[in-house]
Amino acid sequence: MSEAFTYYSGIPSFVVMLGIAMVAIVIFLIGMYINMKKWGSGSASHFLSVFLKKINHEKLGHHPRQSLLSTILLDILIQRRILRRSPFRWVMHMLIFIGWIGMFVLSMVFAMFEMLHMIGIGDFDLNVIRNSLDFSNEILGYMLLIGLTIAIVRRLAISDVSQRTQMFDWVLVLGTLVITITGFMAEGFRPDAITGAWTFLGADEVLAKTFALFHVAISLLFCIAYIPYSKYMHMLAAPMVILVNGGGE
Repeated sequence: MSEAFTYYSGIPSFVVMLGIAMVAIVIFLIGMYINMKKWGSGSASHFLSVFLKKINHEKLGHHPRQSLLSTILLDILIQRRILRRSPFRWVMHMLIFIGWIGMFVLSMVFAMFEMLHMIGIGDFDLNVIRNSLDFSNEILGYMLLIGLTIAIVRRLAISDVSQRTQMFDWVLVLGTLVITITGFMAEGFRPDAITGAWTFLGADEVLAKTFALFHVAISLLFCIAYIPYSKYMHMLAAPMVILVNGGGE
């Protein structure tokens, strides 16, 4: 098999992916700094100091505060507040949450192996590692796809949800859906791990590399760089509010 396809993303060079990732991270950090300055009345450091001080308080007013670990586990990861309000909506949220976070974690894990391989540390076969992660990555991708499909159907079929849905909501849902679908297609365009044969939709090496690069670019820019400038920010802001308030029912 061509060396270009030892990489998990399928793009010709890990350096290219790393470059796009660095650009996305810089844009993300700038956006976060702007948000923290806004929240801190013009000072990002003031916001951070107040935030850290509040989450370290053991009591909230006259009421005992649940532990930080319980808040993270029950209120942020398990999202029990949503579960109490609507089990169906909770299932939708968890499918999207687990799918999105899980695929991000797998990508970071393999990026670490790619980095080690690039600088010559460790004796391992990237193809073997990539193929060992493929099944989990595919399951997470289907979870994300199902969750997004439920979100779209709810916005179209339930009048109350439809009335509350704004254009920004559609941008987030449809944008994430496009990334999920292109991810499946990029995976399909890759040659067979054993034979190296091109089997999907008459794909060839140029098409596979181009499509993989497109998928990686829009994933990093939309799912990382765009977060602080969009309603995606609630993924970070909501847990921060929960931490400050001490979680609980």
